[in-house]
Amino acid sequence: MDEVPVTGAVAEYHGHRYPIAFSGDEWVALRADPADVPDGFESGESSVGQRRYQAWVKVPRSELDGLIHVRARGKLAGHSVSLQERLPDGRIGIEFVGPPGVAIELGLNGDQYTGWTGVVAPEDLTDVTVEEVRRV
Repeated sequence: MDEVPVTGAVAEYHGHRYPIAFSGDEWVALRADPADVPDGFESGESSVGQRRYQAWVKVPRSELDGLIHVRARGKLAGHSVSLQERLPDGRIGIEFVGPPGVAIELGLNGDQYTGWTGVVAPEDLTDVTVEEVRRV
């Protein structure tokens, strides 16, 4: 399987898509190398997980081609999961809403109150679907 899509907000900037780290009224911080964003006016790094940091760069909203919400889902052993995060090693962070017995069978962590999460290899996923809603 090629790169597995994940759920999140994405900005289109100069023909490329970048995940959004955070935003303000007049700007959006893209998860990108500042060298790739000529309109960037501030940059830094922020946490994307335990002991992991990624670069971000702020750009004026007026420089964006669009904002898109991506919702990615798939099946793990026949059960629907939400694809939440792509880890540096290529694995995919997932969330599951369903019976505790199924979550335990799938090897997920959590409980029925806080939810079930786990990390899987992309090849363990089937029937991956993506819905995109353009916001701008």
